[in-house]
Amino acid sequence: MTTTKAEAFKVLFISGIGGDTRRYRCIHQQEQLALKGVPTSLREDDDPQLLTDVFDYDVFILHRVPFSPLVGLIIELAHAQGKPVIFDTDDLVFDPELYAHIGLVDTLPPEVARRFRADLARLEETFQHCDCVLTTTEFLAEEARRRGKPAYVNRNAPNAEMFRISEQAWAERQRRLEESNAARPVVIGYFSGTASHNRDFQTITEPLVWVMSTYPWVWLHIGGYLELSPAFEPLRSRIRRTPYMTWRELPHVIAQADINLVPLETDNPFCQAKSEIKFVEAALVGVPTVASRAEAYEYAIAHGRNGLLVNSPDEWREALQMLLDHPQRRREMGEAARRTVYARYTPERRAEELWATLSDIRQQYGGPPANKNELWHIFIAGVERYASEIQQQIREQEEQIKGLRQAMRSYEAGLMRAEQRIADLEQTIEAIMQGRVMRLLTSLQRLWRRAAGRNIQG
Repeated sequence: MTTTKAEAFKVLFISGIGGDTRRYRCIHQQEQLALKGVPTSLREDDDPQLLTDVFDYDVFILHRVPFSPLVGLIIELAHAQGKPVIFDTDDLVFDPELYAHIGLVDTLPPEVARRFRADLARLEETFQHCDCVLTTTEFLAEEARRRGKPAYVNRNAPNAEMFRISEQAWAERQRRLEESNAARPVVIGYFSGTASHNRDFQTITEPLVWVMSTYPWVWLHIGGYLELSPAFEPLRSRIRRTPYMTWRELPHVIAQADINLVPLETDNPFCQAKSEIKFVEAALVGVPTVASRAEAYEYAIAHGRNGLLVNSPDEWREALQMLLDHPQRRREMGEAARRTVYARYTPERRAEELWATLSDIRQQYGGPPANKNELWHIFIAGVERYASEIQQQIREQEEQIKGLRQAMRSYEAGLMRAEQRIADLEQTIEAIMQGRVMRLLTSLQRLWRRAAGRNIQG
């Protein structure tokens, strides 16, 4: 079903971050809306084109956009036209107080970590200026509501191309399973999307080491970024690692595993906010998941039917032991998970819910526009502020360039002095060596004369 003319609206996605989060929260949602006949576009959060886009679109979805003068102006102009502005996020990034709970911080250099913390404060400012929040889990939605924002959920879901690629990977997996014998290794897989999951994986070190020590035919496949504990060192011959890979490659790699792991720090609110996408990606290729009991995984997994939910080292050990001891149960659980994804996470299913959500948001937060004079006053004043900010940034950058040039000149002068000192040192060394050679020759001559004298006397 597509939208009628009376229902028609255009959506602009504005993104402040790239990678898989933009793919799921912007590109996939654009594709969902396209199934409903809703026109969309995607812009970077610093694109001046936004100053004209703000008059051409009806709904604005700000995907993890830090506040800036331009972003503030776009929000002000949208509101002046009675158009809703939505803050979209798949992580708990609108509360800077949770900075210490974010595992990614552990991997960042101090200066980058400082900027990341500043960006969290700017994300919170954008969050406060928006009408409502669109997010991936009920846990995140509730956190937004606790901070005074109405919140809606549109869960992360694969797009049509991911389904197509995963179909191919699933078919290849089925052929391998039919052809394999009982003696082949069983592969437990962990596929980390970013470098932020070291803390999560540490929670299952003890049960996983126990499992691999107890079952010598079990291999561990680590995909992406992860620092393994030294406890795994005795098992390194059965640990396979692959680098971070593109989303088009990932289904074929996951399909090589027999069990998918999703450990999380369940006492960490940042981790509790994570979506169930790792379950979905594995389920697409028929691989069963053992996951920590976070809200999103409790939503997706019916424990014992299409996956397993655990909450302690003992439960991890028991869950893995059960799947290793019962290979047919593994296959049945993986296929049940796959049916879950096809029932609840297809683009068509998500399209219906997203379109209904945005239609409701338009009714709730849309309103009559300001008169043209007021609107142009806001626009002109805002553009002047934005232009002033750009000029200030240019001046700061020019000062930085000036400082870099001065530093380069000082470096070059220092390099020339260093080169002269090296040349002087080389001359000194050469003179010393020449002196030593001369003294050696003189000594040899004296020895020769003495020897010659003895021969004459003899």
